[in-house]
Amino acid sequence: MIALTSGLPKELLIAGGLPAVEHVARECAASGITDLMIVIAPGKQAIEALFARRAGTAGLPERIVFTVQREPRGLADAIRLGRDFALHGPIAVALPDNLFVAEQPALSRVLSVARATGKSAVAVVELTSGAAAKQDATTIYDGAPVSGTDEFRVTRIPNKGTRSATFDSGDAALAYTGVGRYAFDGALWDSIDAVESELEPGAELDDVPVMRQLLGRNLLTGCLLRGQFLDVGCPDGYRQANELPLLQSPST
Repeated sequence: MIALTSGLPKELLIAGGLPAVEHVARECAASGITDLMIVIAPGKQAIEALFARRAGTAGLPERIVFTVQREPRGLADAIRLGRDFALHGPIAVALPDNLFVAEQPALSRVLSVARATGKSAVAVVELTSGAAAKQDATTIYDGAPVSGTDEFRVTRIPNKGTRSATFDSGDAALAYTGVGRYAFDGALWDSIDAVESELEPGAELDDVPVMRQLLGRNLLTGCLLRGQFLDVGCPDGYRQANELPLLQSPST
């Protein structure tokens, strides 16, 4: 993405009329989130500047705070920075690489499944083999949709591929993968601690082992998102986003 960003944080790339990270902040507000913490890497203070003095304005959460992940130690490490922010309780997570075109905000649907099941929930999308090559490396989830609901009952979460790989649906015409919307209950924090205690020195604290740990305790399910999923963290997804009408009006 460096050729597209010209050195700016990729989260600030304009996708469908707004910076990608602002789409996600607005989605959070539309999903009932009033308090938002944005985790940034060193050198990405331009993201903080985007939201300076805008908390509580139309379409954004009432409170927006920032914290810095000093080293890129994995997604679960970044999420862990929100432990005190969440008062060691439930927390929703939204990644700015992933945008959705749908009638109902994606995070809202994930939160609804979490409330209905009493479990943590991860967003799941269905990808065709043709669309798979346009996605970053991720994992094929085993499981099946629950008839008449938005729940996708996850039975197995394999390892991610290499960073240079793309999503591989194998021989299947359709496959399911987890994407960047999560609703975790307070069991998350113990699971992160348990996974970290078994890591090799210097290893990343990633989200997949944490979700596996929750799944093994019967504390995780999926939410099948219907609508268009855009991975704007890769060039093909970013170009596709800009071929669509505004994903969300700045006034909403």
